[in-house]
Amino acid sequence: MSNPINRLLALLGILAITIVLQIATEALLFDASFEAKTGEANANIRVPLQVRVNSTSCELSSDGALPVILMSLGRSGSSVTWDTMSALTGQRNVASEITGGNPETSKEFFSHLEENPYESHNWPTKRLCLIQKNHDKSKGAGIVGFQWKPYMSSFDSVYAIEGLKEVAARHIAIVYLTRNPIDRKISNLRHDQSRSSSDLIAAHCVVEDEACIKKHAAFDQDLVFPVGDRLLRWMRSAVRNDRLIKKRLLDLNVKFIEITYERLYNADDADEWMRIFEFLRIGPAKNLSMDDIRATFSMASTHSKSRDQTIANYAEVKKTLAGTEFEHFLS
Repeated sequence: MSNPINRLLALLGILAITIVLQIATEALLFDASFEAKTGEANANIRVPLQVRVNSTSCELSSDGALPVILMSLGRSGSSVTWDTMSALTGQRNVASEITGGNPETSKEFFSHLEENPYESHNWPTKRLCLIQKNHDKSKGAGIVGFQWKPYMSSFDSVYAIEGLKEVAARHIAIVYLTRNPIDRKISNLRHDQSRSSSDLIAAHCVVEDEACIKKHAAFDQDLVFPVGDRLLRWMRSAVRNDRLIKKRLLDLNVKFIEITYERLYNADDADEWMRIFEFLRIGPAKNLSMDDIRATFSMASTHSKSRDQTIANYAEVKKTLAGTEFEHFLS
């Protein structure tokens, strides 16, 4: 009878050791991808990066590159903005869309956090720590971080709210980038139109890649906008969501700065860029010109036409918004 008991005790011992080892060595798998641009026109190599670090031992370093979160909705110019920010503060690097690039993938990301027993509310710090470790400051990076797309499909998730509380508690900076919703819609429609054709356009074009820029220009016209009540409902939603995002950041005492695409790229001066660097306390916060900014760009502008040239039913759009609180978005 002792043999079965001994065997049972041995099995229990092995099980206990296995559980302890699993807990002790459980690591956070961080998947990101970085774009390595080649000299060929519009050639982007997607390089998968996997970093495995013990989730309990990874701590942000005050001696490392500054951790920053860039928060913005899709088609707001976030990629070129981060690219320029990182280049002007040190080594150019990429901020991946960790929380998902659209409402559906964002919802999946936060659902995964809720279902994973090894995740916790400090997930933003964990991911920033892993990114910081990958971009050692000795390599020249001034800032590192990720993009957070604040889609309403997931922004009320417990992990989104608690994650922001963690960001606030750790005094991690958030740069909140906004863009005229009309122009975001134009960009979305242009990419939607390309996807429905046999000539898919890239998300971005490398500077001087004329073939890519020309390809984008082909879809920068004849875009049909929603009008009437449908457009008004969409505009109300866009404005309301922006207010909700800012209110959430303020209510949770998050350290953030709001910047706009228009003041970054359409202004004659670089004041908006200097506001960012002054806020982050890194980079050129004085004596910066738009010539300096443009000289830093590695991504080309792919939209140059006015709204009335791009939107096929512009007259109807203008009529719908006339006299409403949204009319100024067309000016």
